[in-house]
Amino acid sequence: MPLRQTPPFPAPFPDAFMGAIQHPELLLWDSWVMHIDGIDHLYCLALARHNQDGSPITPGQRNDYKFHFRHFESRDRGASWTDKGVALKPGNIADGNDAGNVWSGGVLPLEDGTVLFGFTGISNDSPNHPFVQSINFAIGPASGPRHFAKEAASHPVRDRDAIVEMGYYLPAADDIGHYEGEENGPITAWRDPYFFREANGDIYAFWSAKLGPRRPAVAWGKVTIDGTAVSLELLPPISLPDDGDYTQSEVPKICKNLVTGTYFMMISACSRLDEKQPDEEVFKQLRLYESESLSGPWEPYKAESNILKGMDNLFGASFLDMTVTQNVFQVLAPYTEKASAALELTFAPVKTLKI
Repeated sequence: MPLRQTPPFPAPFPDAFMGAIQHPELLLWDSWVMHIDGIDHLYCLALARHNQDGSPITPGQRNDYKFHFRHFESRDRGASWTDKGVALKPGNIADGNDAGNVWSGGVLPLEDGTVLFGFTGISNDSPNHPFVQSINFAIGPASGPRHFAKEAASHPVRDRDAIVEMGYYLPAADDIGHYEGEENGPITAWRDPYFFREANGDIYAFWSAKLGPRRPAVAWGKVTIDGTAVSLELLPPISLPDDGDYTQSEVPKICKNLVTGTYFMMISACSRLDEKQPDEEVFKQLRLYESESLSGPWEPYKAESNILKGMDNLFGASFLDMTVTQNVFQVLAPYTEKASAALELTFAPVKTLKI
């Protein structure tokens, strides 16, 4: 697999998007959001629809290119969105772990007015290892991070022994990030850090991980901030009760009902068995779990199924709010490639989910 090309990074689109975000210049996928002073901030992965020479970039060619984080704002709770441009490009970490690409992350407003950013770094190690992932933190204004660490907060090659000792699965160090996947399973999962802050101020990060080559898990850890320095204490893995039904638990999100004390976790579940499997055989679903504790046990939100209905062809979803007072959630999500050609890799309007 060749090293990734650098595509155009289009300027902010001048017109507002009403409800849905069907960007004429960008492919958009995954999401993470925060709410500050009456403004909803949406961040997502983005890639130009056309190359420097004007030739089209198809969804199937995405991993041949470097992505960026796109930033949108809404002042009417998602009824309309304004494109604020690029929030993050690859190549900010001194040790090079994000030189190849940036993948999904999270945001959290801090008490001093700055924002904590999380993101997945993809290194440029070799053509045979294009998916070496790492968990990274940075701090800056809502427009994008400015203060970066010199190295990853957690790196599966550097920290392999400690990660495995904590109960997570990783293959042999030489196989981490290989384009063929891991031991007849899909690619490495050590990505998509999302933040949740408890009422006492404690901050936790949650991200996609594995308990086996084809067995998904959610990783988590406690985050500590000292000025612009951010550190991570890794905690034991979170297993999900139906983890034999799919192979990857991606872009996890947490929301809490403040009245009942119940936590909800929404994941984007992918069934890819290995990297040679045809895309038409792979399903992607939004699934929801609940628990009385962040550490679990987590259970399906209803007994008969935890698959969210009415969310077909949506993936990489976010709760619009981190906390609620009743089990009614506003959910924002982009369409997958299995949607119609007009909708794939665009954002659906905000949906209301009632439990």
